Amino acid sequence: MTKAEVVAAQRAWARYVTEQDVDRLLELYDFGAPDEPVLFKPTLADVIRLDRDGARSYFVGGDPNYPNDHGFLNRGWKQVEFQSAAGPILKAGGLGYKDMGHYTFIDGDGNATRADYTFAYHKLDGRVLISLHHSSLTWFPPVED
Repeated sequence: MTKAEVVAAQRAWARYVTEQDVDRLLELYDFGAPDEPVLFKPTLADVIRLDRDGARSYFVGGDPNYPNDHGFLNRGWKQVEFQSAAGPILKAGGLGYKDMGHYTFIDGDGNATRADYTFAYHKLDGRVLISLHHSSLTWFPPVED
């Protein structure tokens, strides 16, 4: 796997978010075997998910097992910009890449939502897949008068 392949995977992820294509988006994740689940705790999720159903619910909502999900893709994102803190970094052992930084989601009205992210990637059967996805809203300290 190369840095360029990781960047291409990030671009695909951003494209599928803006296209609201949940099926293609989920194909970017390695849901793997039960003993090696994906670790998925995205920006607006209240619980960690370990499987495809949990991830699907986050993106589109409607699963009674995740009553607080309202569908991240339903927010109508028009643009996603990744801003890596250091660029994808080779993991120990050379098995994959990890990346951390900020991404900004812009909706149809031009409103921006900024979150901090951490992703881990590996390659399986010629495809770059996400094995860890964690993000949270960026914390901005209060301004003192």
